[in-house]
Amino acid sequence: MIKKNTLHLLLVLSFCCSIILGCSPSVKMADIPATADPREEVSKLDMDLQAAVTKNIDVLAASDFAESKKYLDKAQTAIEGGKAQSAILDALRTSRGFLEQAYVVSQNRENKAAGLFAARQMTLNAGAATHPELRKDLAKLDAKVSDNAATLKDTDTETLAEFQQQYVDLERRSVILNQLGKTQALINGAEKENAKKKAPISYKKAELSLKTAESMISTNVRNPQGYQEAVQTSNQDAVQLLNVLNVIQKNGGTLAESVAIQMVAQNKTISGLTTDLGTVTAEGEAAQSAIQIKNRQLAAANSKVQVQRVLELARTQFSNAEAEAYQQGENLVIRLKQVNFASGQAALPATSLALLAKVSEVAKSLNASQIFVEGHTDSVGTASENKTISEQRANAVASYFKTNGFANVKIESEGYGFKKPIATNKSKEGRAQNRRVDVIITPETLAQ
Repeated sequence: MIKKNTLHLLLVLSFCCSIILGCSPSVKMADIPATADPREEVSKLDMDLQAAVTKNIDVLAASDFAESKKYLDKAQTAIEGGKAQSAILDALRTSRGFLEQAYVVSQNRENKAAGLFAARQMTLNAGAATHPELRKDLAKLDAKVSDNAATLKDTDTETLAEFQQQYVDLERRSVILNQLGKTQALINGAEKENAKKKAPISYKKAELSLKTAESMISTNVRNPQGYQEAVQTSNQDAVQLLNVLNVIQKNGGTLAESVAIQMVAQNKTISGLTTDLGTVTAEGEAAQSAIQIKNRQLAAANSKVQVQRVLELARTQFSNAEAEAYQQGENLVIRLKQVNFASGQAALPATSLALLAKVSEVAKSLNASQIFVEGHTDSVGTASENKTISEQRANAVASYFKTNGFANVKIESEGYGFKKPIATNKSKEGRAQNRRVDVIITPETLAQ
């Protein structure tokens, strides 16, 4: 009866052990003293498991490695649950036992496919296991290699080479994500903000730079010097795209990309000047002079950014029938189409006053420092006649500005007759285009 009860007790204890600690008779438990600190042992074992991964133990002896990790997790759970120290140490002894067994199993396997496992380590070193996009593919490949680990000497060369190439490809993809992940995210974000339509030039440039950098990485995976310049260019072009898109959006979403690019460049200039200004020591006459120069440069750069905004806004103030506005250098040219002078006359018709009032508002918004009015005619009539009438008409428009809020602005005019045609004089339509008045407005800071 006693033997029967004893046997029953042993079975119960064995069952409890397997439930609580997962004790297994299939491994020799490691020697860990009963006086050992469980927490220190957990930390050591965790580090040893990490070291084992660097030696490919997790795939060469996947089953034993997994058991070791499982019992380590049980020990950690037991510590958190306040279990007895002896129970925790038994779980750790079992875990370390499986790890030691994994090393024994792996001992003769790696040498039979050294290139394969070297490629795997390069993949892990590149961070493939840390990228969600690659983690699943890495796990699948590791599982295939683990399935073949016990029979590596009998595995055909083609299969081993295929496994190795898959690790190399994962390494390549990992390096690309490391180097260009943020760049790709910037471009993806810009695309969602309709960058293809709003900033097509900047978008295409950023996209091409990204593909170039990916190609350079693919051919220089383990040679950073071979791809660093391409990666830097790609990053810069992606940031440029984002900056251009932000400027466009901050200006109503309809700002021309070319203007936005100029404004971004001016903002960079301002940023550089601000940084330079902060490095100047305000001591002595020479330093004070340097500060004044930097301040003037900064003010001028800020003004240019504002001018770019106003120039672009000005172009939207006129319909195609009224006038054509475009930037010429740093000036704004407004080509008037509806002044409608009477034939052979230079007096301003009443119907043109509303258009000239619009031009005045634009000039004021630019804080114009000078206004130059050009008169042009078609080729009908003599050169002398056309020269005279073009001068008179240009002067009439200039006089309008002088008497309508620009008393302190330098205003000049000149008539060119038919010397500067913009279309053929052989057709009615062409002659109509050549009969024009151009108003050239120079913003204040650009005239200095």
